[in-house]
Amino acid sequence: MYCMSTDVSQPDVFEAAAAATLSIHPSRSVFFFYETVTLSCAVPGSFSSWTVKRNTSTKSSVSCETWGQFNGSSCTIKGVYPSDSGVYWCESDSGECSNTINIRVATGVILQGPAVPLTEGDSVTLNCSYKEKYAKQSTSNFSAAFYRNGTFIGNKSEGRMSFIHVSKENEGFYKCEHPTKGRSPEIWLEVRARAPSTTAPPPPPPHPPPPLMSLPRLAYTIFLFMLFTGILILYISMCKS
Repeated sequence: MYCMSTDVSQPDVFEAAAAATLSIHPSRSVFFFYETVTLSCAVPGSFSSWTVKRNTSTKSSVSCETWGQFNGSSCTIKGVYPSDSGVYWCESDSGECSNTINIRVATGVILQGPAVPLTEGDSVTLNCSYKEKYAKQSTSNFSAAFYRNGTFIGNKSEGRMSFIHVSKENEGFYKCEHPTKGRSPEIWLEVRARAPSTTAPPPPPPHPPPPLMSLPRLAYTIFLFMLFTGILILYISMCKS
């Protein structure tokens, strides 16, 4: 498959190729200023040369060498800035493309969630964090309000909302709100259907063989046998006398 668009406003028109998968560390889509982010291309069995590229609001289809530190099939940004916000993907020298990952760099309140789609049944925790622009550490130690598709869904005292087994019903746009510092940008939580199992179901237990004779008929047969045996014994006794 090949890249179909370089428009940062329409990341969904990229098609994923089986030959490569883009992952991100830390595994989330929103980052604070100056955090270090590493993007890696997993290319099992591929003989092509792959690199990480991106679209931002100012430049399109730019390779890692101009904005990050390239190492094999990985690219590291040491100290992200708002200009690093955009769409990232892996691309081979023949034009094949991987999945895409959207990155946003912000300050203040952010909601940390997975950067890649979940599968039904997965577990996930959304972490509402706050950090001043030049602070060294962020904090989630506050009561955060959570919203899904603009609708309030609950308060969490430690700034975290967890889903044990996600389903398509959990899919949507999420954001959180600090009691005094405002709301985070929205993130998209995508949930994909689990692939059907290819394992054949176990065979049904074997049925017990049907009885050779029903219980009433067996009792009747035993009764007749005993009756005829008694008559025979009585007849023999009478003959001897």
